[in-house]
Amino acid sequence: MDTKTQSNNGVLIINPPGELQIGLQALLTTHLDLDVLVVCEIESAFKIIATFNPSLIILDQNISKKDPASIISKMKTTWPAILCLALANDDESQHLLAQAGADRVLIKGLQGSLLIKEIKDLLDS
Repeated sequence: MDTKTQSNNGVLIINPPGELQIGLQALLTTHLDLDVLVVCEIESAFKIIATFNPSLIILDQNISKKDPASIISKMKTTWPAILCLALANDDESQHLLAQAGADRVLIKGLQGSLLIKEIKDLLDS
């Protein structure tokens, strides 16, 4: 795996199937000029990251039975240049995911316009 390849200005959403996944994809494709891919399992996500090399990964805390902090840690170790935005269920999870290396952690339920602002700020940083 080449961890130094330039990112392609796309977003990979790693989220379980459901309303949040559908809403995130619709929000991003409507408000950002980025390619958006969606996966619902972590094993597929790692393969897509290696191929697609997105600028940003949006990871839902509930994606896997595995510890989401260890998933973030592995992603950031393997692909340090790719930004990671984690969606947490609560304040405690928010703290743990930030410690694991997420570039930004937001509590789920954030208004769409604020989420887009956070993503733009993160991509511009």
